[in-house]
Amino acid sequence: MVIAPQGRHTHIFRCIRLCGSKWEAVRHARRTAFHFAANTSRRSSWYNDHNILTQRLFPEHVCMVVFGDLRFDFRVYREAQALAAAGSRVSIVASDFSSESLPQVWSAFELHLIPIDRERSLRWSYPLFWSLASRRAAATAADVFHAHDLDALWPAALAAGRGKVPLVYDSHELFTQQSSLVSRPRVRGFWQWWERRLLPRVARVMTVSPPIAADLQHRYSLAEKPTVVRNLPPWREAAPSRRLREALGLVGDPQPLALYQGGFLTDNGLLEVIDAMVRIDHGRLALLGGGPTEHLLRKRVQDSGLQDRVRFLPRVPFPELHEWTCGADIGVCVIKPSGDSFNWSLPNKLFEYFIAALPVLAGDTPQIRQVIEETGTGVVADSQDPEALAQALQNLFNDAARRLRFSAAARIAAQQYCWQQEAPRLLALYESL
Repeated sequence: MVIAPQGRHTHIFRCIRLCGSKWEAVRHARRTAFHFAANTSRRSSWYNDHNILTQRLFPEHVCMVVFGDLRFDFRVYREAQALAAAGSRVSIVASDFSSESLPQVWSAFELHLIPIDRERSLRWSYPLFWSLASRRAAATAADVFHAHDLDALWPAALAAGRGKVPLVYDSHELFTQQSSLVSRPRVRGFWQWWERRLLPRVARVMTVSPPIAADLQHRYSLAEKPTVVRNLPPWREAAPSRRLREALGLVGDPQPLALYQGGFLTDNGLLEVIDAMVRIDHGRLALLGGGPTEHLLRKRVQDSGLQDRVRFLPRVPFPELHEWTCGADIGVCVIKPSGDSFNWSLPNKLFEYFIAALPVLAGDTPQIRQVIEETGTGVVADSQDPEALAQALQNLFNDAARRLRFSAAARIAAQQYCWQQEAPRLLALYESL
C-alpha cells in the first residue's frame, strides 16, 4: 500500500482504529512511511521530517508491576526514574506491605498500591495480588507493561494482552533457582513451569548479570539473549557520616565497624559472619536490614555472647541509605553459592559499598570475585567457612593502611559501576521495542 504524503495524519488515526493501540499504530505507520520512501523515486519531505514517524520510538506511557516493598526497592525506582527522564509517563502497580508512607521520591509517579498482609501465606497473597494487579494495570491503558520479576509477570502479561501492547520481563534474579527453593523441588517446579508458560508473551527480557542472562536463554530457548541491566546505584560523592554510629551508640568508639546492609535471607552468609566474629577480639559488626532469618541471627548472636559487638538495625529506605553506609569502615557482602541465583548474582550492596568508598569483604562467588579482583576494592573469602571469614575480617580490622588503599580503589570503581553508566542499556531496550 502506498500512502500519499499529505495523508500522514489521517493514516495514523486509521492505524489506531485498525491496530487497537496507539503504540502499535505508530509502529505500523512508521513501517508504512519507510515502505513509501523505499518505493518512490525521491525522498519526500514527509519522510525527512523530524516527526513521530522518523524519530526513535519511545513509549509514551509505561506501567510497571511489582510484588515487593517500594520503600526498599531501589532497582524499580532507578528504572522508573530513567524512563520518566526519557519522556515516558510511568505508572506503578505494586503491593503495599506497610502502613508507613513511601519516601517522597515516589510522588513523581502514578502509584496504584494493593494492600497485602505480609503475615499471610504467599499461597493467599499471590492470587490476591495477581487478580487485583491485572485489573489495575489494564486500566492504565499503558503503551508498554514492565513486570518486575517472575511473581509480577502474570498480571503484567494479562494487562499487556488486553491492550495488545509489548511486555518487558525484568528478571531481578534467577527466580527458580533462589536459595529458598533449592530444597523445595515441587515449588521450584511450579515456578519453572509458570515461567516457561509466560515467556512466549514477552517482547523483551532483561536481567541482572551475564550468567543469568545466558541461563535464561538456554533454559527457555530464547531467540535473543536477555539484556543485562545490573543493579548499580547512582554515583554520588562519598562523604563522612555519623548517622550509623549514632544509631548504634558508637560515636567516638575507636574500633573499626563492618556493615552488612540488605535482606536477612537464607544462605546469605550472615550466620557464618557471626561465627567469624566469635573468633575475633577486635572490631564491631552492624547488621542493617530485616527478613525471614532475623530471629535465627539474633539467637546466634545471643548464644555467642556477641550482643555488644554485633548489633542490629532496622532496614532504611533507599533514599537515606547512602548516608548510613558512609558511616562504616568495611562493607560485608558474603553471599553463599547455594543455588545458581546467588552464585551468579551481583547484589546492590556490593556497588553501594563502592559508592560509599568502603573496602569490601566479599564471598567467593564467580561474579563477585571477578569484580573485586578487577577493581582491587577488597578481599574475597569462602563464605561457607567461618575461619576463613574471621581471618579476612581480622586482617581488615587490624590494617588501617590497607583499608585506605581499598577505599581509594572503591572511589575509582564507583565511577564505572554506577547507574549513570548502566541506564543507557535500559533505554536502548525500550527503543528496540
